[in-house]
Amino acid sequence: MKYIFLPLFVFSINAAAQELNPFYQSVVEQVKYDSVHQKLQKFQDFGIKTVGSSAHNNTFTWLKSYYTTYGYTNIEQQSVNVYGNIGYNLIVTKIGKKYPEEFIIIDGHYDTLNGPGANDNGSGTVTLLEIARLIKDIETDYSIKFIHFTGEERGLIGSQAYVNQIAVPQNLKIKAVLNIDEVGGVANKVNSTIVCEQDESNPTSNNAISAELTNQMANIFPLYTTLKTEISNAYSSDYMPFQAVGYPITGLFEKNETPYAHTSQDIIDNLDLNYLTEVAKGALATLLHFSQAQEKLNVKENAISTLQIYPNPVLKNLYFSQVLQQPIITIYNAAGKQVFHQKYQTTVSQINLEHLTSGIYFVNINASQYTFKILKK
Repeated sequence: MKYIFLPLFVFSINAAAQELNPFYQSVVEQVKYDSVHQKLQKFQDFGIKTVGSSAHNNTFTWLKSYYTTYGYTNIEQQSVNVYGNIGYNLIVTKIGKKYPEEFIIIDGHYDTLNGPGANDNGSGTVTLLEIARLIKDIETDYSIKFIHFTGEERGLIGSQAYVNQIAVPQNLKIKAVLNIDEVGGVANKVNSTIVCEQDESNPTSNNAISAELTNQMANIFPLYTTLKTEISNAYSSDYMPFQAVGYPITGLFEKNETPYAHTSQDIIDNLDLNYLTEVAKGALATLLHFSQAQEKLNVKENAISTLQIYPNPVLKNLYFSQVLQQPIITIYNAAGKQVFHQKYQTTVSQINLEHLTSGIYFVNINASQYTFKILKK
């Protein structure tokens, strides 16, 4: 739960700036209302999850069992002292294929205050679980860490401990932190907008990257969900310890803020499960994008598995070692922003890159199924 209120900074996002990825769409469509509801009901049934309580510890065990059931094996727990009571951060890692030592973190806290916390933060907790269920066997370029933090309600203690004791000492290469906190909406209200949060605080060195990540997420949601987006500043949740040491952050928060947080009435009946399901879809699409998820090649697609490109570095024309049949070629810059997209109706053996400025780019062949890293001179 966030302890202060700051006004929203709202502006319009042009969703057409990014195209829908059919593979991502096929994964997002597997997010199910009933699956979200079942998980959230179980979370609620554990009761008040104060750090050190049996409800808190039972919830931790339940979360861990889900990841084991899904087939995850890289599962760790971090003990955290919260004013004399011991809580546990749950850290589950999915290894990326191209950049195994570079991480996208998706997180949410599971401790609650004065109530069962269906919205604050059962909503974020079950969103992580639903995403983990669906992304388990999908190949991603970057590694992903699912982190369920303890001690958020007592002052971000669990996330601060993770940053102080793990992220900084190990010099983890964290490309993005996506924090999900209180995204259930309010029952009997029109819940049609999700707030995407960006870093506007000191230090300012990571603000530009945060803004880019947040804009990408704000573009993604309307492509894969029924929700509109607004952009606001990030504050007072588990991404802030990461922000303070220079990691790029972004986050999700409900537009209609629940009046029931930290009370016995923070229950499923007082939130909007349809809205939460849509949030889970958008968060999944965002994680697929951030982690550069790839559809596994079938036999036909493997025909281009020996494709080579040259020269690299490239100044003007980029050549392909074999003729491509009506390819879809997309180019992203190092920040993940699409800078070129073309669906060709003819064969292609080269493309002209004179229009690109100097820097690192990723050339994507046939809807994210084959990617090359190039240096433009």
